Amino acid sequence: MTPRAPLVPPTGPRVIEKFRPVEVPVLTETKRRLAKGQVGEALRLAYPQVITDLQRAYHRPFAVGWTHEEIIRYGFQPEMEPLLDFFEELWRLYEPFRFGDRAPPPEGRAVLELLVSLYAAAPMWRLYVEPARPGTETEPSSPLAEPPTETETVG
Repeated sequence: MTPRAPLVPPTGPRVIEKFRPVEVPVLTETKRRLAKGQVGEALRLAYPQVITDLQRAYHRPFAVGWTHEEIIRYGFQPEMEPLLDFFEELWRLYEPFRFGDRAPPPEGRAVLELLVSLYAAAPMWRLYVEPARPGTETEPSSPLAEPPTETETVG
């Protein structure tokens, strides 16, 4: 058996990350509310925040007062299409509870799964990356684009 050569660290440039990812605050707060059994409160937080973040992430302001159907019809662009099914399902959970007299679903797993899927889209999670501090050296990874600036949002 031939002895192995010692591992030598590769030489070359060090990668300095420009952004440090953080968990999306609406996911953190939704998890907190769901852990307390507050499914309705999680939905009450999640749906409006998704609307705000869709506008910011895709630079597509929605008119104040648009209904869910108008957001889909006039606000969604082709690049947002992969999110449509998740957004529609979140609405199906939110609408009867928020505007009707039905109780929220007894268990919140679906709410969290939908949010995770919505925020998996790069424009959505990029809203929540922050610049890394100078001098932070990390392993190589793919570069991130500049996070978008805020746009006018539905209140």
